[in-house]
This record gives sequence, structure tokens and C-alpha cells, in this order.
Amino acid sequence: MGEPKTVDEIDTDYSKSQVYWRVKKLVENGLMDPPQRGDRNQYLLTQKDVRLLQELAQLEESHDTVEDAIEQLEKVREQGGIDEKLKQRVEKLENKTQILENELAAQKDRLKHPGRKWIDRLKQGFKKALNWLL
Repeated sequence: MGEPKTVDEIDTDYSKSQVYWRVKKLVENGLMDPPQRGDRNQYLLTQKDVRLLQELAQLEESHDTVEDAIEQLEKVREQGGIDEKLKQRVEKLENKTQILENELAAQKDRLKHPGRKWIDRLKQGFKKALNWLL
């Protein structure tokens, strides 16, 4: 994932105090976990934190205040979370649908070949008898 970066190492147009203030606001709003501290108590920012600050900088260009940009960032993150939940739910439903389609295909195959049903029962009986003997 990469090594954490200090405030001096990140590429933003903010001064150190602006970065610290924005990180504090992002943490207060629950968008960022409190960063780890390094030597001389400097913030150590992960790649995710750096990307979040860069997104905030882009949003600030189109908003009057930092608070407005943070609110917009919250909305974007919330929408992304909803989209992710929907994707997971759709994947789960697709998996269930595939399982049901496979079972239905097996049932249709048995209806087309009624002798297989008798063979399947014979195999199950044989397996039960074998298990009983072992």
C-alpha cells in the first residue's frame, strides 16, 4: 500500500497549518481516521488520506467554503457507499439465481429422462448401504 507520508511529502497547494486544519475537520466529520503520529508528532498520512485531501482540494475550487466542500465530499462518499452496497446485493442475488438455474436445469433433465430418477435413487440407496457397512 505504500509508506505513510508526512505533511511535507504530500503534493498539495496547502500550507502545513492548512493541511492540519483540514485533516482535523475530516476526522471530525468521520471521513478520515485519525492519522498516526511520527517523529516530532508529525502526521503520517496513508495513500487513502492523501487521495482524500486531493479530492477535497478539487472540491474546494468549486465551493465557497471548506465546510461546503467537506459536505459535498460526505455526500459523494455516502453515495459511493450506497453504490457499493447495491453492487454487493446484486452479486449475491446473481449467485443465488445461478444456483437456482442450475437446479432447474437438473430437474428438467430428469423430466426428459425419467430413467435417471430411478438410477439416482438406486445410487443413493447403494451409498447408504455402503455407509452403513463401513
